[in-house]
Amino acid sequence: MRPAPMILIVAAVGLLVAGCASSPTAPGSTSAAAAVASSPTAAASPDPWAGDLSLLDEQVRALHPDPFAINPQSAWVAKLAELHQTLPGATPDQRIVQIASLVGLLDTHSSLSGPFHSYDVLVYPFKDGWFVVRAKDPTLVGSKLVSIGGHPTADIEAAMRPLVPADNESGKLDGLQGSMTTVEFLHGLGIVDDPAKPRFVFERAEGTQFTVDLTSEDQSIWELQLGIIGYLLGDAPEAVARRGEAAWARLDKRTKTFLIGYNDYTEDGLTKPLAAMKAALDNGAATRVILDMRYLRGGDGGLAQPLIDALASDRRINRPGGLIVLIGRENVSAGTVVAGALDRETKATLIGEMTPARADNFLCDCSDILLPDSRLTVTVPTQFLRNGDPRPAVEPDIPFALTAADFFAGKDPALELALKRRPPAP
Repeated sequence: MRPAPMILIVAAVGLLVAGCASSPTAPGSTSAAAAVASSPTAAASPDPWAGDLSLLDEQVRALHPDPFAINPQSAWVAKLAELHQTLPGATPDQRIVQIASLVGLLDTHSSLSGPFHSYDVLVYPFKDGWFVVRAKDPTLVGSKLVSIGGHPTADIEAAMRPLVPADNESGKLDGLQGSMTTVEFLHGLGIVDDPAKPRFVFERAEGTQFTVDLTSEDQSIWELQLGIIGYLLGDAPEAVARRGEAAWARLDKRTKTFLIGYNDYTEDGLTKPLAAMKAALDNGAATRVILDMRYLRGGDGGLAQPLIDALASDRRINRPGGLIVLIGRENVSAGTVVAGALDRETKATLIGEMTPARADNFLCDCSDILLPDSRLTVTVPTQFLRNGDPRPAVEPDIPFALTAADFFAGKDPALELALKRRPPAP
């Protein structure tokens, strides 16, 4: 399994998500819908992207282990027929949106990429709204996104949802994050009339609103310039500030809890944390473990097996109250596999958000379908975990969604809740 791309997932895993047959010509926002619906429909000349549509249909059916697991084949066929009618009269960015609406019928593991651009902010959907967590202009961090191009944030999100392939709601939220500031999507949906003047309206903590015409970058440059290693970024709380570390650990002496943060798959990244965990349990400094894997994305899940084995095999940990696992919407691909294994093989209490993929997950190796006329690439999984777990996600025992108010105050209420839970005696 390879890590899910942070960007270039504009209609799939990392950036976009969708699970309905809604057409982008009928997005959730009335104003956005009108902008798209007013574009020309079928033209007399043949669709120059018709060959791409046929190739995409053929290759998705040939490569994907179950392309209609989320939406029925009938929705896919209907969307193909619709696009053959609407693509000829559409502008270049409207065409991208329309192709994205087809890819949006697939799953969290599928994606659309291309020569796309992003405005110079990273916004995150907290429980209390969309807020800037990283920006080229650092003074924007902490501001609430109110509107773009005169369209309220809620309407933009509704218009974007059909373009984002996803297994479930967490997959939607994870995938939506990049699409909310992707230039081609905003322009193709009619949300932004002039890409050079997008009219982002933000609101500061004290309630004042202001308008900014953000600049944009090629998405690969955007990712590097903003230092995007995940979708929730900041200097606090600890778990977010340390997400660049493959694994880290510390002892909470007050509660006698050993805390492991697990963020990436490496050959030896777990060696020291697991040794320290065993030592703390052996000498009585710790009586339970909290595993924080909220920011573990995709990768080689086999490298997580030593951690799973250590937690499952130690009776001091694998008992009621002995293990708490924090999970979240960023647990794509192998992240879902690890969460599912811990859920099935241990007596852990899970706290947080559901995983973004089904418990019986699609996997990479993935295949890229190159569309020569549109210059777009659709990536699809080629493997299926086939563990027999029918759940649409690995669900937390205690659901918990983060608010912007807590995050920007440097608080981690999910971890605080986990530390306050008093386990029964061993």
